[in-house]
Amino acid sequence: MDKTSKDLKYWLSINKNTQIGAIGFKQLIDTNVPFEVLYHLPKIKLEKLKLPNRLIANLIFCQKNINPEKTVEELTENNISVITLQDDNYPILLKEIYDAPAIIYLKGNIDFNDLMLGIVGSRRPTDYGRHTTYDFSSRLALNGITIVSGLALGIDSIAHQAAIDSKGKTIAVLGCGVDQIYPLSHEKLGHKIIETGGAIISEYPIGTPPLKQHFPARNRIISGLSAGLIITEAAEGSGSLITARAALEQNREVFAIPGPIYNKNSFGPNNLIKMGAHLVSTVQDIFDELGLIAPQESATIRKIVAQSPEEEIIIKILSASPRHIDAIIKESGLEQARASSLLTIMEISGKIKHLGGMTYRLNI
Repeated sequence: MDKTSKDLKYWLSINKNTQIGAIGFKQLIDTNVPFEVLYHLPKIKLEKLKLPNRLIANLIFCQKNINPEKTVEELTENNISVITLQDDNYPILLKEIYDAPAIIYLKGNIDFNDLMLGIVGSRRPTDYGRHTTYDFSSRLALNGITIVSGLALGIDSIAHQAAIDSKGKTIAVLGCGVDQIYPLSHEKLGHKIIETGGAIISEYPIGTPPLKQHFPARNRIISGLSAGLIITEAAEGSGSLITARAALEQNREVFAIPGPIYNKNSFGPNNLIKMGAHLVSTVQDIFDELGLIAPQESATIRKIVAQSPEEEIIIKILSASPRHIDAIIKESGLEQARASSLLTIMEISGKIKHLGGMTYRLNI
């Protein structure tokens, strides 16, 4: 659909009523009546189209309460693009799912033809979960894979940040309008995603708040955009498992990183493996399953030079694996204040990276 077509403002107006939803929208499309005409039909004529009563009531609500001209103005004012289900550049994989969103609201600039993989997991990850998520996301992004996640606390934000740090691209799928970032604490991260060539997208119109019921629906878009979905950590009942279920229903590959059996966050991936998900311990495993050429790792590893004997101790500790600050203090024998000061200085100088939750790794 041409963005300048007069039908577009009616698509936007109908989508303003989130009660209509993706399925209701498809029922309207299936009438083969131009939306410009459909939008002005009286109830008696809508009933002749054999539309469900609830859908008719919602459409009449739009007619009475939503100004089509204003919907286009809102997009322009907020620098937001849209892609409709009938546009040529609508994501091919997403279009395959039965409840594909009628409209994608977009901030940023992304090529939906690029290979994408979703990464989701716990909002309260362990150090292990932080490390594996960062490692997998950064290595995938380094090899040209676009990382898709939900901008949530924990695993999602780590996956986005890792892609950015690797000079890759990432897409955040929101459960609210793209004119607002949720959670608010990730506003800076959201802007960074756009600035580095990624995008923030949503099926929800401008001004839509982050309501609880929006997030399970949002998850189907994360998996729908992706050739496969990676679960790093997820406790029983986690929203990440809803995303995994959506991926399976959409015939997507599901990859699970196994975790310690006594950790509650390992329930999700370990259980998915029992159910037939691909057990992966390296990025190469994912490439093998997808039938892709082996990923090219960075040819050189930056040598980190210590500026003091104390820094050398910390570098040696972190060379094995990421460590929480408490572990660094214990292994180094440094006083807490001194260790904290050194870590801050080393992070500012680019020698180490803070993974969140006071866990650090070498920045190689």
